Amino acid sequence: MSKISGARNAQKQAKMAQEIAGNEKREAAAKAAILQDQLSNLEANRQEIINPYDQMQNEYANLGVATQASEFQAEEADIALANTLDAMVATGAGAGGATALAQAALQSKRGISQSLEKQEVNNQKLAADGAATVSRMKAEGRNIAFNNQETRELQKLDRTSNLLDQQTQRQQNMEDQEYQAGMNRLAANGNMWKAGLSIVGL
Repeated sequence: MSKISGARNAQKQAKMAQEIAGNEKREAAAKAAILQDQLSNLEANRQEIINPYDQMQNEYANLGVATQASEFQAEEADIALANTLDAMVATGAGAGGATALAQAALQSKRGISQSLEKQEVNNQKLAADGAATVSRMKAEGRNIAFNNQETRELQKLDRTSNLLDQQTQRQQNMEDQEYQAGMNRLAANGNMWKAGLSIVGL
């Protein structure tokens, strides 16, 4: 009877080990599914990667030329020339004086025109420099966004891969234990049969 009791105990232990391994295997699969859902939820709710320079605009593109000061300067020159002309007429100055006065007026207008032209050239240079800066910063922003997205995707792949490896290994370990427990159970059944046959004398 002791051989049969020992075989029964071995059979019970093997059955229990098989059930425990099966339960742990199912638990590992359930935990993997929960972790995968949590990971997916975290990834789905992450902040959007943005290009910080995407909306940047060239502030120099629409610079105006300061014409009001030039117009005021032209008016002042005209008034001064008119006053000088009046004084020349009052003093009886000749035609040479009037010619000199006209040339002075022309020089004054040329100076004003050159001042406006300098402002326009400077504004064009500022607009071109601003456009180049905006283009460069937008390109840098796209590069930042790309690199951040790439880093994020690689992190996601690594986490998911590690999680999958861990759970796959755990499931494999439990399958191995479940298989071994099944083999032990079969062996215990065989031993119980042998013990029973030896008792009856076969």
